[in-house]
Amino acid sequence: MFVSEFHPSFTNRPGDDDVLWRYMDLARFLSLLEDEAIYFARADQMSDRWEGSSSQANVELRPQLYGEFFEDMNRQYVGMRESGLRSTHINCWHESPVESAAMWDIYQREGRGVAVKTTWANLMASIGSDRSIFGGRVNYVDYRTTFIPEGNFFDRFMHKRLSFSHEREVRLIMMTGRSMPHPTEENTAIPLGPEPPVIPIPVDLKRLIQAVHVAPDAPDWVSDLIQKVCRRYGHVFSVLHSDLASDPIA
Repeated sequence: MFVSEFHPSFTNRPGDDDVLWRYMDLARFLSLLEDEAIYFARADQMSDRWEGSSSQANVELRPQLYGEFFEDMNRQYVGMRESGLRSTHINCWHESPVESAAMWDIYQREGRGVAVKTTWANLMASIGSDRSIFGGRVNYVDYRTTFIPEGNFFDRFMHKRLSFSHEREVRLIMMTGRSMPHPTEENTAIPLGPEPPVIPIPVDLKRLIQAVHVAPDAPDWVSDLIQKVCRRYGHVFSVLHSDLASDPIA
């Protein structure tokens, strides 16, 4: 379920009607239809090597923040990042009222992709898992000068470097990890290690998908094929060829 209550790490959330996009190749779209699930990738699988990292400002301010406890805290932070990368799973969306030419170029090639269009409210409402899922806008900051809050570990994963600001990313995020109940201690779990690199989370596709946009460089027959495939799975989605394929005005 999506956790909509206030959380200090997720104060920057889209409005209910703000538009989100998920760009993907055709294989991933077929997987979405077949599994009726969106996929959360473990943070240590993400391409940005700075995922879950502190900033330089954090490093410089910690001696003042922690005083006599600084040495102990500093040792803990090294292990905390590695542990956090293995116990955090993320699902990413692009926020924009219109399609993004850059996102098409990044996530598909040769007309073999689609973009699923939804809204923040529909995304939240579509989630059908018992897991606690949080979400909001990623904050793009200068890691040389910006202090990233350390009161909650989620904050590390809701900040990225300014170089990634073109992504306009909205993240869904959940804490993960395998465990078993302690045999003798009540309300205590024994950790068993990380969960798989990718975790499917069930969604209601009829709530999630507002429209399916086909890549601008795809031939016309691809739109017809996507429409037929959707119907075969019992869905009548609006399938549109990308606006970027329209002819220029003389």
